[in-house]
Amino acid sequence: MSAPIIDLDTVDSTNLEARRRIADGRLAEGTIVTAREQTGGRARRGRSWTSPPGNLYWSRIAFPTPDWPPVWGLSMVCGLAVLDLARAALPTDVPVALKWPNDVLVDGGKLAGILLESGERDGRPWVICGIGVNLVSSPPTGQLYAAADLAAKGATDIDRDRAVHDLARHFERRLAAYLAGGLPAIRSSVMEHLAGIGGPIVARITDDPADDVAGTLRGLDAQCRAEILTADGSLRAISAGDLFFGATVPRS
Repeated sequence: MSAPIIDLDTVDSTNLEARRRIADGRLAEGTIVTAREQTGGRARRGRSWTSPPGNLYWSRIAFPTPDWPPVWGLSMVCGLAVLDLARAALPTDVPVALKWPNDVLVDGGKLAGILLESGERDGRPWVICGIGVNLVSSPPTGQLYAAADLAAKGATDIDRDRAVHDLARHFERRLAAYLAGGLPAIRSSVMEHLAGIGGPIVARITDDPADDVAGTLRGLDAQCRAEILTADGSLRAISAGDLFFGATVPRS
């Protein structure tokens, strides 16, 4: 039996709505909260996520059990699910790739925002997998990252209501593979689509540019961390941060 989908017209944030419903004891494992518009969409590091009507705003609740692989791997599960959604919608000659850890790039532009949030209710841990996908529009230029949307890249049969269910289907398939195979399975899947291997990269780990790590992207290690070969020949494993292709970080 499929988990329920709570489809709202307008909400401040699907993640926030999911949190409220968890607090009230109203969400079961696998429930999806989605909305046609967000008035207060959020992204990582306190950034906002532009959320006009027509795009996809989607949050899936999970209640991990002790036998689960690391819950932070859900970030890459989300990225792979969005990649599947994009690949099915776009012409075959449009490049789709992953930028570690979970950014989906369509022809080099960022297609989606992913925000994982976690907590506990009555001793039971929960994780919200929040995903926003640019279906028919994307933020204006001048952002830190170049943006993309499916319509602008050649998708011709975009239906937001169908996308809600398509993303759920892709997510459940990728989650099942992760629960069965753990980190090795997720690493293998991400490596199949990983952008930037062998090229120059800068990892921004904190808000202080002095902490940036620059070098060549080698791939992912066994813990799914980004491996960067630095100029002095050392290999750095990055567990969290933003990656930028090239030798410098663009100005926002």
